[in-house]
Amino acid sequence: MKVRDLSAALGGSCRGDVERDIHSVSSLENAGPDDLSFLSLSTAKFRAKAQASRAGCLLVPESYAGAGTLIQVRDPRAAVARAIQLLYPSAKHRSGVHSTAVIASTASIAGSAWIGSHAVIEEGAQIGEASVVGPGCVVGERSRLGDNCLLHAGVTIYHDVRIGSHVILHSGCVIGADGFGFVLAGDHYEKFPQVGRVEIGDRVEIGANSCVDRAALGVTSIGEGTKLDNMVHVGHNCKIGKHVVVAAQTGFSGGVEIGDYAVIGGQVGVGDKARIESRAVVGSGSGILTSKIVRAGQPVWGTPARPLREHLESLAVLGKLRKSKKN
Repeated sequence: MKVRDLSAALGGSCRGDVERDIHSVSSLENAGPDDLSFLSLSTAKFRAKAQASRAGCLLVPESYAGAGTLIQVRDPRAAVARAIQLLYPSAKHRSGVHSTAVIASTASIAGSAWIGSHAVIEEGAQIGEASVVGPGCVVGERSRLGDNCLLHAGVTIYHDVRIGSHVILHSGCVIGADGFGFVLAGDHYEKFPQVGRVEIGDRVEIGANSCVDRAALGVTSIGEGTKLDNMVHVGHNCKIGKHVVVAAQTGFSGGVEIGDYAVIGGQVGVGDKARIESRAVVGSGSGILTSKIVRAGQPVWGTPARPLREHLESLAVLGKLRKSKKN
């Protein structure tokens, strides 16, 4: 794709060799003459890296004044994500059903969908237009998959799960397994039947080996545009809002509520019925206690999680104590 065409597609302004063909995207250090790279911050350190780069074209902030073939945009990091989609278009999937797939007689599969080898589509399940169900996947009874979804190999969707459109589930995802519900009855635990369901909104992406449990009663829900990393656990009856980002190895206990646009770091543990409000930020490795409320827009860190300023002050005090002990 020529630089001028790429610039137009990204809504930027270009200069330099605008007729140059760009074929791929690479880092500043590894880029060659056919590559696009990007500069997200116009600091002296990054400007020096940009000037030393062999990239055929650079995506740079609008304020960047360096030489070379450039596309200037407001947000280079967001622009390079769109550029990757243009330069690496997704493979076109065929439609139909692989000869080894097992399809229940009452299942409904759109004509443009593809069902891969050894996949199982159970009674009453529905697969939407242009959706892809990869090899070895299972879609349980009465579950619904919207349009343009992608299930990578080995995804398991239990019964009565509702999944929107443009959803991506990576290998090993389990959606709709029983929540961890047991009642102590005398000297032993009795299973509390998990008879609720799971609902996942449009444009959600869930990483490999993540689990979303069905509600005990009612619904476990994940809102539109939310992104879960690998090995994330969402417990029964959780309500995760729209456009939430959750990093790897985080676990939400039952009944947790997460507001829209919250950011949750990796290896965070969240106790039962805690509430993390809209646009709050939870630092990696934090622990949110049972029924704790993290207020809207608030950054917190530590175990138990506290406002970031308070956490940093505590660390400073501990540092001073160590020094005084040595003296």
